Amino acid sequence: MLEAKISRRPTLFELCKTSLYIGAISYGGPAILAQVKKLVVHQKNWLTEKDFLDGLSLAQILPGATGINIMGYIGYRIHKIWGGIFAPLCFVLPAFVSMLLLAAAYFIYGNLPVIQSAMLSLGALVVALLVNATLQLGQTVFKKINAKTLKGFFIALLTFAGAFFLHLNVLWLILLAGVLGVGFYYFTAEFEDEHLAPHPKSSHQAKLHADRLKFFDYLPVFGVLLVIGSILLWPNLRAIFTTFFGIGAFSFGGGFIAIPLIQHQIVDQLHWLSLVEFRDGIALGQVTPGPVFITATFIGYKVFGIVGASVATLAVFTPALTAMMLLAGVHAKVKELRLVKVVIKGFLAGFIGLLAAVTLQFAFSSLTDWSTWLIFLVSLFVLLYLKKDVLWVIIGTVLFSLFLTVLA
Repeated sequence: MLEAKISRRPTLFELCKTSLYIGAISYGGPAILAQVKKLVVHQKNWLTEKDFLDGLSLAQILPGATGINIMGYIGYRIHKIWGGIFAPLCFVLPAFVSMLLLAAAYFIYGNLPVIQSAMLSLGALVVALLVNATLQLGQTVFKKINAKTLKGFFIALLTFAGAFFLHLNVLWLILLAGVLGVGFYYFTAEFEDEHLAPHPKSSHQAKLHADRLKFFDYLPVFGVLLVIGSILLWPNLRAIFTTFFGIGAFSFGGGFIAIPLIQHQIVDQLHWLSLVEFRDGIALGQVTPGPVFITATFIGYKVFGIVGASVATLAVFTPALTAMMLLAGVHAKVKELRLVKVVIKGFLAGFIGLLAAVTLQFAFSSLTDWSTWLIFLVSLFVLLYLKKDVLWVIIGTVLFSLFLTVLA
């Protein structure tokens, strides 16, 4: 079947409008990628399917949220640096505004009984979501249970024990997982059947690689550097930016995998939030569209209001988007490098152990009575076996908590 030809290049305004729309409907995590492909490739013909799949393969090996990364790639392919900045910015804007409003309401009205009941119920749901995420990641990393996967299980068990029992620094555990990935897999060929098949470069993509960046194309970079430079002049904002920049740089695998790293930095090290507040921030993040990383907005708001929320959100997405634009022209070679593949394989195995440790911590603080256990078990059943969208589980959980509040 012949692939659809590329239509005229959209204006930057059209690109931003489409990104804003996708961001507003991006419930369901990775499921939004299918909607992005449908709009950008099949309906609007802005990219070929080969271009999109190449971008997706790069988005998956970079740190950060895959949805944000692929929007950065699409924007960069169409409008270079302008698109690479504004497409993901518009994509995350609906989730940012939603989380900002929810965070403000939470910290103002969080002591009301009805709010506390709802958050306790959503906390039980978060445990179910974490169990589901751990199992899904495990199925991705450990496709088969055999002697070869014992290496990955060992890495996961090591990071779990280090985080849960020994309370070691999560950053060191992640680095250890990467080193073990090199030691276990670099000199073997067992990982070579797990990479995506390379996609031929389209003529449109070749043309984009051939285009030279002009001075006008670099203007948004100067703007971003000016904003970051201004942020770094303020000690409180500098602390928020550097913390979330580091989180964004090490969060390989995206989504719930970033939660152990965020908890270590924000709850255990800096004490910006309590464990309960952090759990509630994750729960509120499920109510909004967009990635799990939007929890950065909640945390930033608690630390320094709207400005803190904006800085945290900017910082957590900056590393991956920067890498996306730098590697967009050479990603076909980068993703096939043996060292890259084995390090990421080690990271992902390590993140399974870290995620399991966080799940247990949340379970001990969230599953406190029969109602929270009921919500947890029903939510897990709906997610694992019925395969329903998490949005319906959230709605059911909130309604059930309101019902319990009325009975009380």
